[in-house]
Amino acid sequence: MVWDRLRYQNCFLGCVLPTFSVSKSETRLMDLRQLRSFVAVAEELSFRRAAERLHLSQPPLSRQIQALEEELGVRLLDRDRRKQVVLTDAGHTFLADARLTLATADAAAGRAQEAARGVRGRLNIANIASLSAKVLPRLLSEFRRQSPDVEVSVVEMTRGEQLAALRDGRIHLGIYPDLGASLDRRFQSQPLFSCPMVVVLPADHDLAKDVTTEIDVKALVGMTLVTPSPEDSPGYFERLNQLCAFAHFTPATLFPVPGFENVLGMVAAGYGVTIMPEVVVGSPGPAWRTRRLCAPVPPMELKLVWLRASSSLVLQNFLSVVRGCTDYLPASSLPA
Repeated sequence: MVWDRLRYQNCFLGCVLPTFSVSKSETRLMDLRQLRSFVAVAEELSFRRAAERLHLSQPPLSRQIQALEEELGVRLLDRDRRKQVVLTDAGHTFLADARLTLATADAAAGRAQEAARGVRGRLNIANIASLSAKVLPRLLSEFRRQSPDVEVSVVEMTRGEQLAALRDGRIHLGIYPDLGASLDRRFQSQPLFSCPMVVVLPADHDLAKDVTTEIDVKALVGMTLVTPSPEDSPGYFERLNQLCAFAHFTPATLFPVPGFENVLGMVAAGYGVTIMPEVVVGSPGPAWRTRRLCAPVPPMELKLVWLRASSSLVLQNFLSVVRGCTDYLPASSLPA
């Protein structure tokens, strides 16, 4: 008999069902146990040895082969004049496809088991623009060593975009500076590391001449403070107020500007100075300089955030890597 086509449905160990179309009007199904039994007999050319290999008695093995042949409508095995088991032409052809089906099923089962353990799958991470080069490579290098089969994707998002993406299931984990805005109970977070707050100054500013020492925030009295707009940085003004309360400092004038890059551009152009976490600013540009602010200005914490109800074992494995890899984070910035 000639089969019209061979197609595969979803495969699961013990119930993977390759589907052979025997005719245009009838579709027969067989399970993996029948295929394993046939392959064992075809390779051993002996029902006794195949039964021992499969840890079965011969009668149920014979019934499985008989049921398989009845479903296919062809004879797969025969006996020669010496009563030896031999493959028919149809059996030879079917053996190759049966082996392929079993290998595919075993591979699928293995991948599913690995995914269930969190060692295979995908991890989607979102961060802010200046964090990748400083933090993620060290963490991802160790995570890749422990989970080489997990595909990792990193995208840049603002804090608000990260929270929305977490709610929608588009990312597993967000990394962002904690600027004081509270999270609702759907989210869980943990500190990653802390970093100093810095003042960003125009390159030709008097206070920019010595960038090797810390500066008292009160040295900024009377200056215009350029800030990101509330829409771009939820919690920034709460953080700024907290900072000012700690330092007993009040800015002379606030100049909100949309976008962090625009804030730095306005500072470089001489419209004022800004106070930001050092990790957000990154390296000094050609037209601006940074100086760390000394106590009592508190440092800023960088946090990881994820959905509290997340069941992703890949995520949990990454968090375990983070908790066990303090040596991979910037040593001078680690929380005590």
